[in-house]
Amino acid sequence: MKPVILTFVLFWSIPLTTEEDVTVYCIVTSNCVLPCTSTYHDIIHWYKEGKADSVHTFYNKADDLQYQDVDFKGRTSLFKDQIPQGNASLLLSSFRTEDQGKYKCYTATNSENREQFVLLKIKVPVKWVDLKMTSEGITCSTKDVYPEPNISWFRDGRSEDKFTVNRTGDKEGLFSVSSVLTQSVAENTTYSCSISLRDESQHYTASLRKENVEIYPGHNVTIHCPVSQDNTGNSNITLTYGESSTTLTYTQTSQLPTTTVQWRGKTLHLARDGTVTIHNPENVEYTGTYTCERLTAQSRHVVHTEVKICSANNMRNRGESDVNPHNGEGNGVI
Repeated sequence: MKPVILTFVLFWSIPLTTEEDVTVYCIVTSNCVLPCTSTYHDIIHWYKEGKADSVHTFYNKADDLQYQDVDFKGRTSLFKDQIPQGNASLLLSSFRTEDQGKYKCYTATNSENREQFVLLKIKVPVKWVDLKMTSEGITCSTKDVYPEPNISWFRDGRSEDKFTVNRTGDKEGLFSVSSVLTQSVAENTTYSCSISLRDESQHYTASLRKENVEIYPGHNVTIHCPVSQDNTGNSNITLTYGESSTTLTYTQTSQLPTTTVQWRGKTLHLARDGTVTIHNPENVEYTGTYTCERLTAQSRHVVHTEVKICSANNMRNRGESDVNPHNGEGNGVI
């Protein structure tokens, strides 16, 4: 009888724990942390999907970067003093657009291991929108944002479709966009430009309005500034004339109907509705364009008010019928 040889194949398996993906947004050229927590820290491997070599390897209580991908050379590190406490996060410096993608954090001991995944995305929000009147119409532009922005135009809240758009990208993958609303600027009309990122993660609104105010000597000037408040209920408005500017602040807790400041030798009152009153600007020194600006993290609103102080001859030529009888004491606006 031939002997029977029995062969046993043993499969040694290490229990594997996986986690849900975590999404992290990073800004170009900044440092970025890819989070990973694990009590298994004998081996720590960071990988990027599509790369054959590792992003970062930690083994035997030290970095092992012999097979690190060349795109990450000199740009990665771990928080080594925190590894024993379970922090296996990766610090990626000088973030680039091509760093976007899916990363795996693999941690292990001799008997157990764990995988966690991080989706790394670039995000450069809109921080400023330049909105101005030109010979072509009204231009709206912003630069160095990501993802690609879209632009919409509105006139007194109604959508406009007669505008041009020019988008460009730079070598870092960031976008700039410029748009022109091709129509003449009408007085007492609010033009709004809305810029939204393609992934709908941000909406930034800028508005522009032009007004004219004509007064006689001895009367006050009323300027209508944009009204909006931050999360605290406070309102800040910057009033500019030439090279001079002042910031007017209304606080929710003041309980006062107006805020009063001194500027250019005159008293200014800021009311809750955004009205700024300049008391008795009697000479031509106060004639010109006043610009009110309200700026928040997601909006910029500007009102240009052209102020003209009529001379005594203008008063006689126009006749007393043009003067509001209620302004006889010099407190009204025409």
